[in-house]
Amino acid sequence: MRRRPLPSFLRRALLALGLLLALGGVLLLAAHAALRSEAVRTRVLAQVRPRLEARLGPVTLGPRVHLGWRGQVRLGPLEVPASRPGLPPVLHVEQLGAAVRLSALARGRLEVKRVELSDVKVEAGEEGRELRALLSRLRTPQRERVPAAPGSTGAAPPLPRLVFDGLQLAVDHGGQRYAVGPLAGQVQLEREADAQRVEAQLQLPGGGEARLTLAREGEALPTGSLELKDAQLAPLLAGVPQAAPLTGGKVQLQLALEAGAARFEGSVSELVLQHPRLAEGPVGPLRLSAEGQVAFSLARRHLRLQALQLAVGEKGEARATLEGEAGFGREGQLALQARVAQLPYQAAVDALPEAFRPGPEVARLAGEFGAQLQLQGPVWQREAWRLTGRLNLSGLKQAEGARGGTLDLRRPFSYRPLTAEGRGRELHVGPANPDFVPLAEVPPLLVRAVLLSEDSMFYSHRGFDFEALGGNLFAAEEEGGVVRGGSTIPQQLAKNLFLSREKTYARKVREAFLTLALEASLSKARELEIYLNIIEWGPGLYGLGEAARHYFGKDARTLDVKELAFLATIIPNPVRYHGYCTRGALTEVWEQRVNELLLKMHDAGDLTPEQLAEAQRTPLHFTHGGTRAPLVPVFLPLPSGPG
Repeated sequence: MRRRPLPSFLRRALLALGLLLALGGVLLLAAHAALRSEAVRTRVLAQVRPRLEARLGPVTLGPRVHLGWRGQVRLGPLEVPASRPGLPPVLHVEQLGAAVRLSALARGRLEVKRVELSDVKVEAGEEGRELRALLSRLRTPQRERVPAAPGSTGAAPPLPRLVFDGLQLAVDHGGQRYAVGPLAGQVQLEREADAQRVEAQLQLPGGGEARLTLAREGEALPTGSLELKDAQLAPLLAGVPQAAPLTGGKVQLQLALEAGAARFEGSVSELVLQHPRLAEGPVGPLRLSAEGQVAFSLARRHLRLQALQLAVGEKGEARATLEGEAGFGREGQLALQARVAQLPYQAAVDALPEAFRPGPEVARLAGEFGAQLQLQGPVWQREAWRLTGRLNLSGLKQAEGARGGTLDLRRPFSYRPLTAEGRGRELHVGPANPDFVPLAEVPPLLVRAVLLSEDSMFYSHRGFDFEALGGNLFAAEEEGGVVRGGSTIPQQLAKNLFLSREKTYARKVREAFLTLALEASLSKARELEIYLNIIEWGPGLYGLGEAARHYFGKDARTLDVKELAFLATIIPNPVRYHGYCTRGALTEVWEQRVNELLLKMHDAGDLTPEQLAEAQRTPLHFTHGGTRAPLVPVFLPLPSGPG
């Protein structure tokens, strides 16, 4: 079948199109060759370097210049040296790219629509000094630093969008290096008269993103918002020295910044921590959430926290409310209050990771408890901070149908105390033990001596002496940082009965919940009776009855005032103090400690002046294997007046 020839007009049209395409190709090749010519490359570098140096100061710009078909310019590498010799560059950009307007470039002007930075390293220096110096140069208005381009109208062109990838930021603090990255994202800055606006978006390591918007007019405080979505803590903080290395940790955060106030709502989920001071193994997964508002005044250097809600657990089962204020001037004061309003005990326990939960030691509790804490003092004098608080345990009781737990402490029981070598010999706490001393038969002066020495607020607190705890936490470093006196008798009882000797925060949390359980299920009298009959009074010596027989060859019921005061002073460290006794003499410091306790008993009204004088002049006689060693008494004068 013969093909019909194309119409003549169509053949002419196709021929013309072919000629146009050929001509266009030649022109494009010529344009590309012109763009890659040394003259154009030299012109680009001549335009770029002064603008960079006008904004950044002295820079080093590598020889690489690549011009693309549609006005893309790629340069590099770019370095901004540190302000002091011997330090790494504060900024290193392996490749700097820009999308320029070709029409402006043909007229000898460089107008940038978009800037791209690849493989960026920022070395902020010690305490961030180098980065702050660089940012201070960038904040200088462009119209004051950059000369106007030839032929320009004087009006500042729109600022280009900044796009970056592979950004790594490092700062040195306290002899340690902190690094974050690599990050990818983009930033758009807009300026109009006295108004500024910045929008930023970051792609975070490990997934997730951050979005930031800030706007400011004149000298007003900035407003805006910050959103973190599915930010992964472990990869984000991989270059940050961590007190407790973490795995997991997904962060959600929404923050709104208004004039003088910030509202926020956020959570951390799937968080697992591991550190020998925290617990013996991994702790988690944890879920923490917070929401609230902070009001601040920069002029007054004052901050107010308004109803911050904190929650722990997958459904926020354990909740607390914080509010307070602080002034950061020279005489600034801190006032912080925390409240737990009718929190179900079991819900609070279940919200904790396994490492923090008390085991089956005591009976399961039902009901709710409440708490209120206050922290006050001068902001810059930690040692003067004062912690007060109270607990409401009236709603707590043993769950219906629950037995007494591993140890039913309301009845006689047996247990094996934990020693450095493991569990010790079995002890029976009850009448079947000949060394057991019922509280009703303990000399009242011995009870007073122990309470004055160990827990003077025993009958008025509900398991915790918050003022003593605050004094322990906020002691001045020159005083040792941590002082004795934070643990109450119920806390010591919980530790001695149920807990190992591990020195971790997890154990302290378990101790706190066990203390609540003891306070809710036992009378004060029963707590004190168990305490006096199980605590260690020397190597292998447990209970008041054994101690009285060992040290003085007496029944505990017949101890004199000096002897019972001595026994009260050895409770904090009985093994160490027992060594002094075996040598037959106490140190002068310890003898003084006994007499100081006698003075406290006198000042509290427990001893008459005659009883005090008699106790001071009565020597102590120890019995060890039939030997007796008298101790020379030390007399302290009575105080001359009150206080």
